[in-house]
Amino acid sequence: MNSEIDYTIYWGLRALPFDNVPDPRFYVPSSQHDAAHRWMNYGIQTRKGMLLLTGDIGCGKTLLSRRLIVGLLPAQYDVALVANPALSPSELLDEVLSQFGLGLVRSKAGRLRTLNARLELNARNGISSVLVVDEAQAIERVQAFEELRLLTNFQLNDRFLLTVVLIGQPELCHRIAEIPQLNQRIAVRAHLGPFTAEETTAYITARMGAATHRTDVFTKEAIAVIYDQSKGIGRLINALCDQCLFAGAVEHVSQIDDRIVQQVGKVI
Repeated sequence: MNSEIDYTIYWGLRALPFDNVPDPRFYVPSSQHDAAHRWMNYGIQTRKGMLLLTGDIGCGKTLLSRRLIVGLLPAQYDVALVANPALSPSELLDEVLSQFGLGLVRSKAGRLRTLNARLELNARNGISSVLVVDEAQAIERVQAFEELRLLTNFQLNDRFLLTVVLIGQPELCHRIAEIPQLNQRIAVRAHLGPFTAEETTAYITARMGAATHRTDVFTKEAIAVIYDQSKGIGRLINALCDQCLFAGAVEHVSQIDDRIVQQVGKVI
């Protein structure tokens, strides 16, 4: 039996609503996510230079960043995404050039000239340049952070040529606080925490609604147990809901109740 096909057909799903992948189709706004998105968008639109988005593990940082990127129109924004920044300083600079679609250059001075030329060209064409660095807490060397800070030195008299968005887990705040010259460059900050009980209900309902016409699959009692077991952490909510849907399909039930959630919660 193909469990994935059974799963989707049984519940009438157009897609898997609780996959732990950053699919912007399944972005569910909450007050804190909306606020973070608003602040990041503001920082990018007004070219604030350097922005910081932190969040607890599994609380939707990457999904929010992908939604942010999707909303930046290619005609107005040139966006580079570094998803794995655990690199040496020189490798990190190479990766930045690569993500902007620029060829590799041997010398550091050559790399910086190449990047500056791209940023100036974008500015002349009315295009804003944005560098998003996800999982920035994985950056090991202070010098790599320094390389990112120095990129904000690309400026015109009235604006930055590049907006750098650092995204990472809470320890990123502590890392940055230990580098005063970098910390002072952060113009906009936002943080994501776990969902509240009400936000958990809205999250589950909305994600189901994005995949099927049914939004009553999970009972109120089931959602209460999901919130209790997940502590409002989006990634854990996804794992619980996904396995509950599979378990419900196996048992041929019409709704997911608290019994199924308790049963699934024992094994994940």
